[in-house]
Amino acid sequence: MTPRTARLFWQCTALLLALVPSGVQAQLNLTQVSKVPFVNNTNDIWGYTDPQGTEYVLLGTEAGVSILDIGTPSQPVKKQFIPGPYSIWRDLKTWSHYAFVVHDNPYAWNSVPEQGLLIIDLDSLNATAKFKTFKPAIPNNAGGYDTLKRAHNLYIDENGICYLFGANVGNGGALMFDVATDPWNPQYVGIYDDYYFHDGMVRGDTLWGSAVYVGKFCVVDVSNKAAPALIGQHGTPNSFTHNTWISDNNKTLFCTDEQSAAYVTAYDVSDLNAITELDRIQTSLATGTIPHNAHVYQQWVVTSYYTSGVQIVDAKYTELLVEVGYFDTSPNFSGNGFYGNWGAYPYFNSELIACSDIEEGLYLLSPEYVQASRVFVEVYDSITKAPMGNVTLKFGLTTNVVTNIDGEAAQGTHLNGQDTLRINHTGFVATQLPFSWNAGQFDTLRVALLNVNNVDVPSFSQRKIELFPNPAQGQVKLAGCPDRTPFTVTNGLGQSVLRGEVFNEEIPLSVLPAGQFFIQIQLENGTKVFPLLVQ
Repeated sequence: MTPRTARLFWQCTALLLALVPSGVQAQLNLTQVSKVPFVNNTNDIWGYTDPQGTEYVLLGTEAGVSILDIGTPSQPVKKQFIPGPYSIWRDLKTWSHYAFVVHDNPYAWNSVPEQGLLIIDLDSLNATAKFKTFKPAIPNNAGGYDTLKRAHNLYIDENGICYLFGANVGNGGALMFDVATDPWNPQYVGIYDDYYFHDGMVRGDTLWGSAVYVGKFCVVDVSNKAAPALIGQHGTPNSFTHNTWISDNNKTLFCTDEQSAAYVTAYDVSDLNAITELDRIQTSLATGTIPHNAHVYQQWVVTSYYTSGVQIVDAKYTELLVEVGYFDTSPNFSGNGFYGNWGAYPYFNSELIACSDIEEGLYLLSPEYVQASRVFVEVYDSITKAPMGNVTLKFGLTTNVVTNIDGEAAQGTHLNGQDTLRINHTGFVATQLPFSWNAGQFDTLRVALLNVNNVDVPSFSQRKIELFPNPAQGQVKLAGCPDRTPFTVTNGLGQSVLRGEVFNEEIPLSVLPAGQFFIQIQLENGTKVFPLLVQ
């Protein structure tokens, strides 16, 4: 098996895996390293690396928090379990050697008291677990106090400010605590409470909050914790904004809507007065599944989908998001429903992705972060130069795409290498072009289609002239064409690339690169045009 044959074999295998029946896992550029089942269903997940470089998974379960040593990824070891109120919602983050955990809405029958903010000293992983609950009194607008009992999510920024979202205080906006000064005894520093925030993340002095029940993300200036201010907002496609994550350059925001058949959507937020959608994408495994949490890792977006596992999207060019990896952690569920993958943590130095699947437990996956290949195609009439909409472009290595009203289309793939673009459009000469997908590149291809009414029009001449071979290489023959007939060869841009006179019915092509061209010959009664493919 040659390297190219082997590559095509595995490419076809990967595509077929996406169509396998329930119970068999589909995967692309993600490989299972290990799996750990749990008695209780799991929920959110985070990671921690100790000073010696050992990596740990912090995993929320319905019954509490499980901490696993993944220093040997193929054999994770459960180190500690900290019980708590039974709840299907837990969220976890770290600062220094401390973990901070919240839960939401404990089961009504559970007698374990609500924990507020649970703080775990991760220096105690090899001894008796050291942890405490933190339930401060928070001033409210009525002049009294509300005791922190629970929250839905939390985030800790690079300055050591912990933000609690969806808490039982006020509207459930964003409570802010300083955990950098004294992690064991956080200090309350402020609240933004105009909206209920389901989740959020913060970088610098900017909070990106998910106002799930009003279907938009909110941008909040938190430079003054005592007086945070709304500075921008924007709706999301399915009006149920679940999570947000900002790109490393702070210019693109990625959002998920927790709805069936929803999207991961990218927004240009470089100008908060002119926020614009760039692109949106679903997992290729199932259009009806629900996206949950998206996280940015360098140029990629790693997203958990409930019944379809984990997806990796290359977002190097945010105007065209391209799926380059997936792994279905939940082969026994499909389509709509709140089953399967809850979260995917992609920030270990080892690049392992730790996944929490509600029913299946913990997965450790090894990713191959592939750079997508992309092309922007313009299609136009070779005679009139008018853009051509509704033209179907058929590539061999990816799905079909149709041009818009401006004759434009863009397509991407996780593959790279040689391909063929085929176009069969009613009323125009069928076209076949060689094309090369280049990983990490966004190429441009302009394609001119020739109307059949402009091909070998009989009224131009009584001569029967035939072009062969086509495709051609080195030279082409114009049978029936008299010597010294002037010819012009034009490229897809309508530019003349070769001129001369026909000799012995032949035209030399050795100076032309591979591609699509048109040969025009000037006869006494007019001009004939022949499409030509040079290989």
